[in-house]
Amino acid sequence: MVPEQREALDEIIVKIRSGRVSRRTFLERAMAIGLTSGVAGSLLEACGGGGSSSSGGPTTVVWQTENDTSGTYSELVDNYNKSNKDNVHVVWHNGPSDTSTLITLYDNTLRARSASFDVLNIDVVWPAQFVSNGWTVDLTSKWSASDRANYLPGPVESCTYNGQVVAAPLRTDLGILYYRTDLVSTPPKTFDDLTNTAKSNLSKTKIGYAWQGIQGEALVCDFVEVLAGYGGAVLDPNNSKKVTINSPEAVQALTEMVSWVGSISPVAITTYAEEACRQAFQNGDAALMRNWPYAYSLGNGSDSKVAGKFDITSIPYGGSNTVGHSCVGGWNMAINAYSKNPDASWSFIKYMLGTDAQKLLATKGSFTPSLNSVYNDSEVQTKQPLFTKLQPILQHSKPRPVSPVYLDLSNIIQTHVHQALTKQASPADALSALQSELQTLVSK
Repeated sequence: MVPEQREALDEIIVKIRSGRVSRRTFLERAMAIGLTSGVAGSLLEACGGGGSSSSGGPTTVVWQTENDTSGTYSELVDNYNKSNKDNVHVVWHNGPSDTSTLITLYDNTLRARSASFDVLNIDVVWPAQFVSNGWTVDLTSKWSASDRANYLPGPVESCTYNGQVVAAPLRTDLGILYYRTDLVSTPPKTFDDLTNTAKSNLSKTKIGYAWQGIQGEALVCDFVEVLAGYGGAVLDPNNSKKVTINSPEAVQALTEMVSWVGSISPVAITTYAEEACRQAFQNGDAALMRNWPYAYSLGNGSDSKVAGKFDITSIPYGGSNTVGHSCVGGWNMAINAYSKNPDASWSFIKYMLGTDAQKLLATKGSFTPSLNSVYNDSEVQTKQPLFTKLQPILQHSKPRPVSPVYLDLSNIIQTHVHQALTKQASPADALSALQSELQTLVSK
């Protein structure tokens, strides 16, 4: 099935499940995109009763994810639909490229108690807020402690809140610095090195340094990396109700980022999310790039102008620090509390936690899997040398601020950091306002 057919099928499945098209219209459209009458009828029965079928047809599970341009999620769904013996059919919905748009979609859908999707991928910083709102299913009894022990402890911890396992860790993530080996002989270790390296290559590339300056969650990740590199923090690590952002280290960090805009990075960098950076780097237009591991595989693809001409290193550091810190990212899988198909949804999640799916995440998407055994798999190491380089970077990675009001906290950080980047406020003024607003928020 070609992508256009898949999109058309996904659309009518969602519409029949929500009652927005008639049974007759569903059958007509299904056959128009190439389904036989028998398959279309079985699929109709599976969807017509809220996803379950009294006639033995498959149960339809809708999986809503973050944005995936690698084709990995599509292949995983196809593999599951062909191989599973649980009588479940999964429909994949690719998400928007901007994470802030995705959280808005979730907020609107789940506040309306909608079951338009059954399984949803959530950022590692969202579980506390989702379970507090009653939006996810408790997986503690479904996923045994003995099995959980096979996965990286950090990602598993990100799925746990108040003793409940509220999600399952699909993949972890961390920020890394990409550099062109045909242009850069020694990867930058400090932010001063980064600036000098980027400047020296502006005559050869359009962009010295590509990073995520857009007002959104991506900017929070970039900011906390530079902040940690200078030794600063948003919150006191021992007291989540004490804000520490208005510090000399934070002034250094934000001043550094502001200095990049219009010099080693274009003014338009304040509109760049991950994909814009990846495309610029992959097209040969940037010497350095901050991004996630997913860009590694795509950068070595057949359509890349820099295939075989780049490598990765850790995020730089500044000030008196001697080590850089990557921001921990990643995506967990949760079950919509309003889904009519929690058992079928768990069947799919179990598959995604399994060895075959976790290896495909690594080899095809260069996604960082949560299953421990994948990192020692010879096939994975051969196909993706990336995974032999991530371990030392993982050791110094740090999370974003941990708070039950993270979404509001993130929005406030985005706003003030972006104002500084766009010269609407000085770094000192932006941080002073940020300190005040965050302290009011976390003290409630």
